[in-house]
Amino acid sequence: MAMAESMGPSESKLLKVLPEVFQVAADTSSPLQALLAVAEDMHGPVRQVLDRIHTVPDPGRAPSSLIPFLSRWVDLDWLTLPGPEGGAQYGGTGSGGTGPGSLPATGAIPISRQRDLIAAAAQLSARRGTVDGLTRFLHLATGVPGFDVESVPGAFHIKVLVPAEAGGQLELIRRIVKGMKPAHVTDELEVRADE
Repeated sequence: MAMAESMGPSESKLLKVLPEVFQVAADTSSPLQALLAVAEDMHGPVRQVLDRIHTVPDPGRAPSSLIPFLSRWVDLDWLTLPGPEGGAQYGGTGSGGTGPGSLPATGAIPISRQRDLIAAAAQLSARRGTVDGLTRFLHLATGVPGFDVESVPGAFHIKVLVPAEAGGQLELIRRIVKGMKPAHVTDELEVRADE
């Protein structure tokens, strides 16, 4: 309340939208000045939210608590949200994580990588079902470059060559491959040996 009390009646944003009779009376009425101060304080938290509202749809600036919401907007909730169909521990929000951005042993997508995936979602969606789209998605989700996808000649089958650095994230990689490849294509993962 200290902020509003130091503000004079003529500086009140709320007073400017009230009828003229209140504006005139505010200069001399202590009860009205106190009421305005309380009302200004009550609107403070709402104003703070509204001042930052432009950051909500921006995955780079949105609060971490909104990342699952943005994931749903761009159809990535199958990978990041808790539940039987979602990535239960992905994003550190489910039972397997220890907090936002955590990386449990089972493999997870930290908030920073979720932000990257959301930012690239339109491009990834346009390339869904392609080798380029799958390798880019795997790189963004794991943070490890060097994925390769080989098509087996004469069959609807792909082999995903996983860099050794990403070997600890196989559960996540399997989920991505199943979600991003064409439905009629079978798949297998092969972890490359350290070079």
